[in-house]
Amino acid sequence: MWHILFELLLVSAGMGIGVVLVCILQVGKKTDNHLEEMERSNEK
Repeated sequence: MWHILFELLLVSAGMGIGVVLVCILQVGKKTDNHLEEMERSNEK
């Protein structure tokens, strides 16, 4: 019984880490796009 609960905890932790990583990547991509747009507007 404890083994099943421990595995469920590990799976939940892994999914949580995955969601956090995806969110970080999305924020980084949006930031890069925003910085590129700012550089383009400053060049004009």
